[in-house]
Amino acid sequence: MKTLRIWMIVLVCMTACNPLANTTPVPFVPSTLNDELAPYRSALIPASQSDVDSLDRATRYDLTLTYDAVKYTLAGAQDVLYFNQEIVPLNEIYFRLFASYPDSGGMIAINRLAVDGAAATATYEAQNTALKIPLARPLPPNGSTRIRLEFTLKIPPISKGHYADYGFSNTVVTLPSVLPLIPVYDDKGWHIAIPPRFGDLVYADISLYAVTMTVPSKMNVIASGSTLDARDNGDGTTTWRIVAGPMRDFDINLSDQLQRSSTTIGETTIHSYYEAADAQAGQDALKIAADAFREFQNRFGAYPYRELDIVETPTTAGGIEYPGVIVVGRELYSNPSQRDFFEFATVHEVSHQWWYAMVGNDQVNFPWVDEALAQYSTLMYAEAIRGKANAQQVLKNYFQNLYDRAKTAGRDAAVNQPVAAFDENDYGAIVYGKGPLFYDAIRKKMGDEKFYQFLRTYFAAFRYKIAYPEDILKTAESTCTCSLQDEYKQWILSPAK
Repeated sequence: MKTLRIWMIVLVCMTACNPLANTTPVPFVPSTLNDELAPYRSALIPASQSDVDSLDRATRYDLTLTYDAVKYTLAGAQDVLYFNQEIVPLNEIYFRLFASYPDSGGMIAINRLAVDGAAATATYEAQNTALKIPLARPLPPNGSTRIRLEFTLKIPPISKGHYADYGFSNTVVTLPSVLPLIPVYDDKGWHIAIPPRFGDLVYADISLYAVTMTVPSKMNVIASGSTLDARDNGDGTTTWRIVAGPMRDFDINLSDQLQRSSTTIGETTIHSYYEAADAQAGQDALKIAADAFREFQNRFGAYPYRELDIVETPTTAGGIEYPGVIVVGRELYSNPSQRDFFEFATVHEVSHQWWYAMVGNDQVNFPWVDEALAQYSTLMYAEAIRGKANAQQVLKNYFQNLYDRAKTAGRDAAVNQPVAAFDENDYGAIVYGKGPLFYDAIRKKMGDEKFYQFLRTYFAAFRYKIAYPEDILKTAESTCTCSLQDEYKQWILSPAK
């Protein structure tokens, strides 16, 4: 496979990041009369700005946030414009409060609540990770409502969480999925179950975000979307204005310690943020991410956003994806023996910008829909960048061996199951090991040309939407005009527990 080589201009920050020095404001798209969507276009490259026009009924989050670096709290006011896009009236609306996830050590308290300007009451459910807001009148299909929440978030030490992915440390404050978020409503109702911590938490529709955040002036805000400006308030604080969307979630990281390297590919800038002691690894992460970005754009379809951030954090999960942001664990930066996995994890998380961030899925009940394809995407990267022999090692070491160990132990299972159906070890072996072998099997049957056509078609059909397991099979079969039932049964549906 031919790899396109593009000259990159790399800008390296050799001192700790200063927010004003490191802010590269995006061009603001001027608003025309009554054009409420204009600000969100600023987060997209020019060729993709019209995407917003078809999302005029997407949920809009307008947030004002203030971070207290002494108390480790985040005070927020969130105004939400929600459209009922279902075919039934809604009697209530839920928000997920993942900042209060049971083992995280954090907590979010809703201090005030109003619906369409009137004070409202709500109840906490799902161990305080869901807020149920009864509506005074049912919200009809195509109807809209405005909800205001004022809240205070207590940020825990980062070591408290299961994967050390949420909280404050000596180098970075990580705030993943902590803002109140409306979950998916479908024929099963509102999705408010608490997933196991070893799976992903968010199952949400595409939304639009406008965020104003005030932080100590020494801090850099690394977040989903793009910065419009960062204004020094003259009192030791700086206020950042950020827009994001179409995105399923909004991730925030704060730091006055991380350095930055950047590269621009087309009209998208990729930033790598890393600790000073890990400067070489941080620059390596940038190159790896850039190579993966080019390959995935070529194979799957265009990345529409102006920015993509890679952030070194203390997470022990290897890597975690968020819309427009990926985080990679400090241990992978600093440990030379982990270099192969460092590359693998970085590429895997970059691929999630296509599989999860843009093509959404129910990560709680059908986690393989994004994870298995993200895994196989790393093999395609290895083929393009490292050669076919390296790609076969990826298949053997990261997929086949992982699955074989579970199978030998008598722990084979169907891939098409919820996260809660697995224990943590089996989840990795079956979803991350066995799952991508399905894609390898259908690629061999379809041939490369049809297989890549299938991926492009699948991406185009479900970008900004929710894809389900049957959508993968139907799209693949319609592309190759062949039956893939045997492969689907062998690798995805069998054996049943």
